[in-house]
Amino acid sequence: MPYYLNNEGFKLYYEEFNPQSTICTIVLIHGFASSVSFFKEQINILKKDYRVLCFDALGHGRSDHPDKLNLKENIRHEIINDLEDLLKYLNIKGPIGIIGHSLVGGMIAQLICKNHPEDIKFLILLNSGYINTDNVIRNIFYNLLPYMVRINFLDAVVDSVDIILDKTIPFIVQALANGNYKIKMTRDEIYMNIEEQIFNMINEIKEYNPSFVKCPTLIIGGRLDNFAPIEMSKELHRKIPNSTLEIIDMAGHFGPSQRKEVYNEIICKFIQNLK
Repeated sequence: MPYYLNNEGFKLYYEEFNPQSTICTIVLIHGFASSVSFFKEQINILKKDYRVLCFDALGHGRSDHPDKLNLKENIRHEIINDLEDLLKYLNIKGPIGIIGHSLVGGMIAQLICKNHPEDIKFLILLNSGYINTDNVIRNIFYNLLPYMVRINFLDAVVDSVDIILDKTIPFIVQALANGNYKIKMTRDEIYMNIEEQIFNMINEIKEYNPSFVKCPTLIIGGRLDNFAPIEMSKELHRKIPNSTLEIIDMAGHFGPSQRKEVYNEIICKFIQNLK
């Protein structure tokens, strides 16, 4: 199986298909706690015409899993660095199309467009949004929030952050304690880390503006998505110029696999129309 070493010496698993294609390289970026296998239905279609590249982020899938967990770790920047190293390792240059799934994969895809605007031909965001749940604390916290709070995250959290923290922190601590995490912290230290991460997330959302994405962008949301509600997709569409929005009925957060025929048809049509 193909692996490459990142700057920290960890082995990262990747898959590459149809490297002979000269049309375009399409990079698939999975979400938190997922892997390249999530995209198998999209890979089967895209590899017929395009060069396709995907990899398991550190701590995911068949890539190395660090022994120790850093609760403050921001995997977003680590994944971006690892992807850039993989592109260099395989000598892949533009034009590149980026497809990101979920909040983490979608956010990374957006930031790649910011870092390499000259190389990115198009961006596709699947069940994504504008919130970073890029480490264990944020991911657990966001999963614990009621659906209506997620829809209007800033308004709900900013107005009642202390109440929400008081209600969710005990559950986050319990989830960390029951997991396979090697954490050497007291309960008070964990509490402080959780509080810091939540406030950081709120501040990042206030400042985030994806208008830096200039390439043609397709945004697909699932009407039944309880993790990245369609309101997030609509907000991305409002803020990203030159974007197209598609909302899929009877599709949840894992719509690309649940309703693969519909997603694949929209994705392929979008890419083909760019020629």
